Amino acid sequence: MATAKKAAKKPAARKGAAKKATKKTTARKATTKSASTKRVAARKSPARKTAAKRTAVKKTAAKKSAARKTAAKKGAARKTAAKKSAVKKTARRAAAKKPAARKAVRKTAAKKAGARASARKASARKASPAKKAARKSTAKKATAKKAPAKKAAAKKATAKKATAKKAAAKKSATAKVAAKRPVAKKAPVRKAAVKKNGAATAPVAKPLNPAAAWPFPTGNRP
Repeated sequence: MATAKKAAKKPAARKGAAKKATKKTTARKATTKSASTKRVAARKSPARKTAAKRTAVKKTAAKKSAARKTAAKKGAARKTAAKKSAVKKTARRAAAKKPAARKAVRKTAAKKAGARASARKASARKASPAKKAARKSTAKKATAKKAPAKKAAAKKATAKKATAKKAAAKKSATAKVAAKRPVAKKAPVRKAAVKKNGAATAPVAKPLNPAAAWPFPTGNRP
């Protein structure tokens, strides 16, 4: 039995030794791997670190450039906003100035209209005495022209009246002469007529006023 146990212990010991050996080998391998990985990592790490640094620098530069761009954009936006506000302010000022300018234009127009009205009044005042004088002169000229015409008309009227009076006087004189002549000549005319007819008629009585006896058949017209 003792030999059997010893024989059993020997393979177990061998197995333990084998396990230890495997553990050692695995430990060696692990150490070699770790050493190799460390070496590789050590070799790769500076390159990676430099690349990482470069990428970090690039990232920081990109971030800075982006920040600068955003800041520039914000500044430009602020400037444009400020310009727009300034333009709006100028527009408001111009809009506020427009009614004042319109008022000024209206005032100037009113002043010009008042000046024109005053000038017209002054010209009318100046022209009124001149017009009155012109009217007076024209009236005087017209009266001066009418006076000789009136005088000529009066002369013509007086001449006509004188000629009419003369004609009336002549007519009256001829009428008087005619009225006087037949009274003296009627008797011999009647006698001659009686003689020519040869009739023995009685002599006609002479009327005292032949004009008064004219309508009667016995009388004769003077």
